[in-house]
Amino acid sequence: MSIIEKIADLDTFLAYSIALEEEAAERHDELADMLDVHNNPDVAATFRKLAHYSRLHAQEIRDLAQDRKLPVIAPWDFGWESAEGPETGDIGDVSYLMNTAHALQLAMGNEQRAHDFYARISRESRVPEITVMAAEFAAEEKEHLDLLQAWINKTSASIDEAVFDPDPPHMPE
Repeated sequence: MSIIEKIADLDTFLAYSIALEEEAAERHDELADMLDVHNNPDVAATFRKLAHYSRLHAQEIRDLAQDRKLPVIAPWDFGWESAEGPETGDIGDVSYLMNTAHALQLAMGNEQRAHDFYARISRESRVPEITVMAAEFAAEEKEHLDLLQAWINKTSASIDEAVFDPDPPHMPE
């Protein structure tokens, strides 16, 4: 069963949307914690801001759904098209040496996948109220992309910047 078929009513769509944002916030917090441990506070702070924004978006969706009875969906029943939700970045793309530009580039990929998810739902759903709301959510994700691009343009860090590690991890041979 495709994800479009699983999202057959507005309540299910809203449940998926909340989960998408909450998973993204949790991953951003994990990345921030990891970078704090590796003494990279600037990038950790960037991921904490991104987690905050994901939580705000999740709350906006909860507010939209406050008078509705959303289904309870087990994490393994979502059927995302990858191992995790579209807005959840791959932890393997993170390095303890990454700079703010790298973190924002990772966030751009997350937001782009979320935008594409909502745009696809808006195109393929046969439920008019889902189509309308998914198009609104896709537009909001597009705004997030624009904000991230402006943030990237303002940062002094560069994606091409090589970071020197004076004490790299030692790997046994």
